[in-house]
Amino acid sequence: MMIAERFTKEAREAVKQAVRNAEDVHAGEVGVEHLLLALLDAPVLAGFDLPRAELEAEFREYRRKGGLTKADADALRGLGIDVDQVIDSVEQSLGRGVLRPGPRRRWFGMPLEAACKKALENSLRESRDLGHNYLGSEHVLLALLQGGGIVAEVLAERGVDYAEIRKRAVSARAR
Repeated sequence: MMIAERFTKEAREAVKQAVRNAEDVHAGEVGVEHLLLALLDAPVLAGFDLPRAELEAEFREYRRKGGLTKADADALRGLGIDVDQVIDSVEQSLGRGVLRPGPRRRWFGMPLEAACKKALENSLRESRDLGHNYLGSEHVLLALLQGGGIVAEVLAERGVDYAEIRKRAVSARAR
């Protein structure tokens, strides 16, 4: 069975929605944040407080900072570098959003960022590890959490962790 055939309808729709999310904000590529936004209504996330507008604002700020997470900024702050001050200075000189990656030339559809491709690849591994014969939104979410970075960071801040989602994925399959 090919990988694409393993995707549930819900997971396929999430990937399509991630592309639309990226297009809506004029992103050059589909990022992991676009994929998470597409998964917010997945049953495996039921009960978590994940306000879309709040997440979108965090992701805009992440992009504005050239892809630096809060953890990255904290690490630099520990070295005496104030990321916010540096970005403000750069934007005063060169314009707001100058550090945000711009659109790339594309021939067929919207390209996926490396981290997004990796998450989709790892979702298959998550499915196999759970003994599932399909690839659902819960597997994509598990892969996003395993990948670290901005998605894992914003989810952890809201009490969503790998162990809990994995437990939910197991119990969802049992039903």
